[in-house]
Amino acid sequence: MELFRYPVELIWLTLGFVALLFFYFKARTAAARTAAELMDSEQLSKLSGENALTRKQIRDRIYLAALAFLVAAAAGPQWGMEMAPVTDLSGSLVVAVDTSASMGAKDIKPSRIENSKLMLNALTDKFQDYRMGVIAFSGDAYIQCPLTTDSEAIKYFLSYLAPGILPAPGTNLASAITAAERMLGKYSGAKVLVLITDGEDLEGKVDEALNSAAAANLKIFTVGVGKTEGELIPMADQTGSFTEYKKDSSGKTIVTHLDEFTLLKIARKTGAEYIRYGGDPEATADEIRATVGKIAQSKTKGFGKAAYKNRYRAPLLIAFLLFLIELMFMEKGFPPFLAKLLRRFRKTPPALLLSALALFSASPDSALAASPESLARLGNSAYYKKDFSKAYEHYSKALEKSPKNARILFNRGAAFYRMEDYAKAAEDFEEAAKNPKLKSAADYNAGNAYYKMSDLSKAIGKYRSAIIAGHGDTENARYNLQKALEQQKQNQCKNNKPDQKKQEQEQKPKQEDKSGGKDQEKKDQAEQKKKEAARQQADKLLELMKEKEKSSGNREMINARFSNKPQKKKNISEKDW
Repeated sequence: MELFRYPVELIWLTLGFVALLFFYFKARTAAARTAAELMDSEQLSKLSGENALTRKQIRDRIYLAALAFLVAAAAGPQWGMEMAPVTDLSGSLVVAVDTSASMGAKDIKPSRIENSKLMLNALTDKFQDYRMGVIAFSGDAYIQCPLTTDSEAIKYFLSYLAPGILPAPGTNLASAITAAERMLGKYSGAKVLVLITDGEDLEGKVDEALNSAAAANLKIFTVGVGKTEGELIPMADQTGSFTEYKKDSSGKTIVTHLDEFTLLKIARKTGAEYIRYGGDPEATADEIRATVGKIAQSKTKGFGKAAYKNRYRAPLLIAFLLFLIELMFMEKGFPPFLAKLLRRFRKTPPALLLSALALFSASPDSALAASPESLARLGNSAYYKKDFSKAYEHYSKALEKSPKNARILFNRGAAFYRMEDYAKAAEDFEEAAKNPKLKSAADYNAGNAYYKMSDLSKAIGKYRSAIIAGHGDTENARYNLQKALEQQKQNQCKNNKPDQKKQEQEQKPKQEDKSGGKDQEKKDQAEQKKKEAARQQADKLLELMKEKEKSSGNREMINARFSNKPQKKKNISEKDW
């Protein structure tokens, strides 16, 4: 039987404790010898008090006993057996939900997307032993919820799923498969993707994504939502009221069909199965669970393994109580109120004390509820280890206990950013920016997130706000602002380019007749002038911001001078905050 979980640590701690005992007794012997040389035992007893030496020895022994119990607790004592489940079902599962316009079709009441949400809600309850994540996709795929074991978090994100919520229109099945493969790449165990869609792929890049998924041993279970007969796609306004049925570029009304052939091909290519949704989300979820279990458990022979129970709480509690006793044990006796309390404590039945000790040692870890700060520290540790999904889980749990904590919101935004979920990252940074101490850093990071999403107008606004607020890394904020302004200018030029080309084609014959290649040179010079004007405009904007920073700094100096108070320095505590 392995009595201690960490035997190597126990050996080193024991050696340290023995060395401490050696030096303690050596010091006591030297002190006693010195005292004996200076005076006899009777004089020493009168000088120090009748019971002082005895009490000091008792205190020292209590202290050493407490250290011994701490050593035992740190080594992880364990006894008693418990069964830990072992099954190949423990793994990771991603559910990709089609949010294209065709999912608003009502051939399955109330609509395809509403049935998909009900099915996903049922799947969350069926796969409690899996890490689960959610991807929403249309023309491109976006992580809606990172991989987590928190089923409530998954259900929370379900409310946001709706046709047309993503910026890229269309249906791109390959993007969903690639995004799921990227999410599951760093996890071990079974890797499963449940693809909920009507199967209409408008991009035609599925084969390449399937080859990569098959090489990564990713099982893709496809769930077809809709009817093969076809249905019209209703369009709604901002209030949700029906306006018309969707039409193509030629004005013909579009009919969406369930494409079972594509979904069958995807499932068979990865060694999984295709399931047709029949209108009952619970029954479909049960069928998916059974199918996944049948494939994942094909090599499973055992149902569990025996493991020792960790009993570190008992010696830890004893050490804590001994430290308290040692602190209260005075060399000249206890104060009157402590003496009275100890007399009452002696009357407490020993069985009651033993019961309290057993209850504490057997209590689960959840009894010691972690504070938001400790959860945030766990998130920071996972973030530094680049386990961003785990960091997100810790930050989310911390926010459940402290929803308005701007620093934790800032950290969760950083985790979202690292997981390339820039929309969620921007939301958290926006909330964190409401705290004046974090505004500059949060605005700077929000600008980066908007830049990644190609929302240049919002990115420029956030960079400006970060510069004005006095971000610690102002040079980077200015550089990013200039890049965003240049990118915005280039986009505007690209948008105007077709009209310019038409004008050039109309004027080209006349210009060639009159002046040959000189007009082309003039055009190049005009383009150079425009670019130079854009650069000058960006430089002017930066100069104005510098002047504003200087003026605000001068005002602070004047106020400090007249009030005889030192200027306050703004600093942000840690990089991750």
